[in-house]
Amino acid sequence: MGLGMSQDINLSKNLREIREYTEKNIELKKSHHFLFNLPLEANAQIADVIVIGLNPGEHASDWKLHNHPTEETNEFDFHNEFGNGRASLAWSKNCNNFLPNQKIYLSEFFFWSSNSTRKKDFEDRFGYSFEDCPHLDFCKKCNLDMISFHKPKLVVAAGITYAEFFSSKYNLNHVKTINSQTDKNNRRIISHYELEGVPFIFTLHWSGAFGVSNLMKDEIKSYLSQFIQT
Repeated sequence: MGLGMSQDINLSKNLREIREYTEKNIELKKSHHFLFNLPLEANAQIADVIVIGLNPGEHASDWKLHNHPTEETNEFDFHNEFGNGRASLAWSKNCNNFLPNQKIYLSEFFFWSSNSTRKKDFEDRFGYSFEDCPHLDFCKKCNLDMISFHKPKLVVAAGITYAEFFSSKYNLNHVKTINSQTDKNNRRIISHYELEGVPFIFTLHWSGAFGVSNLMKDEIKSYLSQFIQT
């Protein structure tokens, strides 16, 4: 679907389809929640930037907040309804740090939550590995609708390990690859692609848990900033 067709896209319909799809695929009902078309600020109607992760994290505390499967979407966000609010979460703070003063929406390459995408953990939950997941094409269709609807300045995928995998699946055009100038191992920090003229940029994951230094974070932020300047 082309990016010029937003008037034909109803993301509420996508949400209904995701809910129905979850009911039809019983292993997906093991997840605490799914995530799609989620604004960081509830009053943001259109995204400047869409941030896509692999899939939502899931913690025991989520089940304590709401003890049956739910969602993180523009229509219902369990963190806002039952928790301390979306703004209190570390990931929201990361997004606003890397993409300041932007209207940010979130999505995932795989919508349903899990503790981890590690092979054993993911297979124990769903019965297949992340790479062999049979639902990625369904998620792709919804994500492309979401991008077409919002027409963002930029799409950012936080996590570079699957850049080649998803760039192929989403038929992205490669622009450039950038390695860190501050890391002693000269690690790749940016894989820049385009989707019908929209920058679609995979970055090294923003969490310090993945070994990204403050200097490397600054390099990533500097690169992203050129696409979000007003």
